[in-house]
Parts: sequence; structure tokens; C-alpha cells
Amino acid sequence: MPRLIALDDGHGIDTPGKRTPFIPEIGMSIHENEFNRAVVNFLKIELERCGFDTLLVAPTDVDTSLQQRTDLANSRNADAYISVHYNAFDGTFSGEDASGIEIFVYNGDLNNESGKLANAVAKYLREGTVQNFRGVKEENFHVLRETNMIAILTENGFMDNKREALLMIDRAFQMEVAVEHAKGICEYFNVAYVPAPVPGGTGFNDVPNDLYSATAIKRAKDLGLLEGYPNGNFGPNDSLKRGDFALVLMRLYDLLK
Repeated sequence: MPRLIALDDGHGIDTPGKRTPFIPEIGMSIHENEFNRAVVNFLKIELERCGFDTLLVAPTDVDTSLQQRTDLANSRNADAYISVHYNAFDGTFSGEDASGIEIFVYNGDLNNESGKLANAVAKYLREGTVQNFRGVKEENFHVLRETNMIAILTENGFMDNKREALLMIDRAFQMEVAVEHAKGICEYFNVAYVPAPVPGGTGFNDVPNDLYSATAIKRAKDLGLLEGYPNGNFGPNDSLKRGDFALVLMRLYDLLK
């Protein structure tokens, strides 16, 4: 049975205070939820492609209560709870200009399974966009305390650091953070990470453009003769079963008749 991952996008769009200072370069402030929700939506796609089931515990833009979020995750017996956030220090761009990534687990869990998951995610977050890594820490947050499963809360930058604030609405950065979370979750659960198909490529995760049979596989796929697996792989080195061969023959027959 696939593992179920509960995904929490941090705050509602109108939660008081959860936004950057006014940014003259773009003429507005950025709400924390704009980043959190985008990352969670990308992360959902990443995890499901890798074979996980996902549960959005706050599926709308309203500020769903923390109790509702953890109650839903507990009632569904989720295997892990991932809460995605963006940090703040003093609410201005003229202060200390704190920066970087932090990951939190509940008090006493640093050396337990939640800590292992946090460190797995941290490993990949540190490989992406250059940011200060502030460590894996313990905290008495509701979503870490009231969940019956392993749980982590990630802070992926500071809203009151202008460089990191502008990253919040950078689609490439949002997708990168989602991929890094997904890779860490996959590593913790010992599940192979399945990358997204390369746009304009063969259409299969495991068929690179330079594979000797890539062109033939792509043409057969485009003609409707061949299909891949549900996880987006084709299995170019897998043995062909007689039943699959019969399907291909009949599709070819139907195409030619």
C-alpha cells in the first residue's frame, strides 16, 4: 500500500502578518501563502509520480485551523506530515536581514524518526539555491506536537530578506524547493525518486534522448502502439511478455486496416 503524506501549506492567504514588507521593485507585498501553496501543489505532483498518496490538510486559501489540519491527518493515518513555510525576523528590510533555511521537529525528536526525515530533506535543500543553512531544530509547534505520525516543518527563506522575498514568487525556485522536499521524503522512505519527464523528450522518465532506441520508442508511443507504466517509466530493458506483444500486434493491425 502506498505511503500517505499529509501536506500543509502553512497559512491562509489573508492570515495577518504573513507577508513580506512592501517591495518597491514589484509594487506590492508577497503573501507567505503564495509561496507555500505553490510548493505544496508542486510537491503533491512530485510525490504522486514517485508512488506516494497525498493528503492536502488545508486545500483552500482560507486559514484552516491547525487543529483541523492535524485532526484530518490523524484520522487518515498519514505516514508523515510535511508543513511548508517561509520565515520572518523583524518584518522590515532594514533590520538584521536574517536569511536561510530551518527545519523543525517536535521537542525531543531530533534524534528520532522525525529528525531523520528532517535531515534527509535538509540534505537536498542545501544542494539547491545557495542559502544559509540554519540547521534542524526542535520546537513546540502544534503541527509537530499534535500529529500521530512523523512530522517536520520547513522554513525555506525569510520574507524580510529582500533577496529571499523575491524568490517566493520565482516559479523555478518554488519547483526546486518542491523537488528537494520530494527527494528527501523518497530517501527517508527508501523509495526511488522519479524525475519529471524532460519537456520535448521521449515522454518517459527512463528513456533519455540519447538512448539508441529512443526515437523508435517515442514514435511507437505517439502512434499509440506502446504504453509505459503508471509511474511514467517505459522499462526499455524489460522483457516483452507475450500478452504485451499481442497488444502491440493488434494495435498495429487496427492502425493499418
